[in-house]
Amino acid sequence: MSLSDDVNLYEFEENYRAAEKVSQKHLESANVAKLTAQALELAEAKNLLLPDAESLLERCVIALLGGHIVLQGPPGTGKTTLAYVLAETFNATAHLETATADWSTYDVIGGLHPTSKGGMETLVPWLGHVPRAALDCATVISRQADPEESESHQAHWLIIDEFSRAEIDKAIGPLYTVLGGGGDDVPLPLWFGDSEETNAVWLPKRFRIIATMNTVDTNYVYTFSQGLSRRFQFVYVGVPQKDQLVAELEQARISAAKWYKDTYGGDEFKAEAFVADPKVAHATSILIDLLSTLRYGDEATGRPGWPLGTAQVVDVYRQLALRLPTAPSEETALIAALDLALADRVIPQAGNLTKVQLDATETWLQTKPLPRTQDALQHLRMASSTGY
Repeated sequence: MSLSDDVNLYEFEENYRAAEKVSQKHLESANVAKLTAQALELAEAKNLLLPDAESLLERCVIALLGGHIVLQGPPGTGKTTLAYVLAETFNATAHLETATADWSTYDVIGGLHPTSKGGMETLVPWLGHVPRAALDCATVISRQADPEESESHQAHWLIIDEFSRAEIDKAIGPLYTVLGGGGDDVPLPLWFGDSEETNAVWLPKRFRIIATMNTVDTNYVYTFSQGLSRRFQFVYVGVPQKDQLVAELEQARISAAKWYKDTYGGDEFKAEAFVADPKVAHATSILIDLLSTLRYGDEATGRPGWPLGTAQVVDVYRQLALRLPTAPSEETALIAALDLALADRVIPQAGNLTKVQLDATETWLQTKPLPRTQDALQHLRMASSTGY
C-alpha cells in the first residue's frame, strides 16, 4: 500500500494525530555538496552577498539536515532572505512569523480562542504557529506522495523572525521536549484539543524551524537557556568581508535599482544606467571608505567594528535612486543626497555603539563633506548623554 492510499489529504484538518502516518519520512537528500551548490546559486540570484559564502551555506545545510537552526548576526546581513533561500534549497515552502515580547505558549502551541456563536460567547481551540506549520508540512508530504496532486515540494517549514524578541523558554512550552530528540518520538500534546483526534500532533521529520536572531539590540531581547540552545544549531551570519566591499556595493546598487524600477521607474528608468552612473560611483567611493574605516574595527587600538549590514547600504542607494532623476550633471551632485541618506538611515543605527566607536565615526566624518550626517551624530550623542 502506498502512502497516498493510506492518507486522506484533508484529514489533517480534523485529525491532527493522522500526521503520524507521514511523520517518519526523512528529507529526500543528504548530498551536502549538491545542496550547498544550489544554495549558492539561489543566494546569488537574490543578490545576497555572504561572508565566506560557501562555508557558511555548507554549515547551514549540515545544520538543517540534522535539525532546526538559528541564524544570528547583526541587523541587515540578510538573515531572513537566507532563511527563504535555505527552505528553497531543500525544496520546501515556508511562511514567516515574527516573534514579539508578548508571545506565550498560546502563540507558539495554541489554546482556547474566544468567539461568538449564535450570540453566545464561547471558547474554541486555536492552533499555534508550530503545530499549524507542522500540519501544513504533513499536508505537503501527503500531496507529494499522491501522483494526482503534482506536488513538487517535499515539505513546509516555519521561519521565525526576531526569535529572541520573545521569551522563548517560556513560550515554547511542551515543544521543549518534542524538539529534544535522542529518544523515542513523541507527539506534541495540545491540552486544548476537544477530541482524541485533536489533542496531539506529530511533527514530521521533514519539518524544520529556521529562526533569525539580531545579536546587536541586546537591550531589547531575551536570552536562551542552555537546554533550549541545544535544540537549535546556531550559525553566525556576519557582514561581508573587507575584500568583498566592491562586490557588495555593486549588489546593493543592483538591488536598489531593481526596487526603484519595480516601484516607480517604469520603462524609462534603466537600472543598468543607475548602477554605472558616475554620480552614483562617486557616492559609492565615500561609502566604501566609510565601511572600510568603521565596519571592521582597528586591531592596533582594539576598537571594535560597527557591523553595518548590506540592507542599510541598500537603503542609502534607494534614496540616491529617488534623487538621481533631478540631480545636476556634475559628479558630486549626489553628495548632498548621500549626506541626507546617511543622516536619516545610517546614523540612527549607531545607538548601541560605544564611545570609542562613536569617536571613530565622528573623526571619519570630520574629513568628509557630510554636514547633515555630522549633525545627526551629534544629536544622537547628545540624546544618549542627556536621556532626551
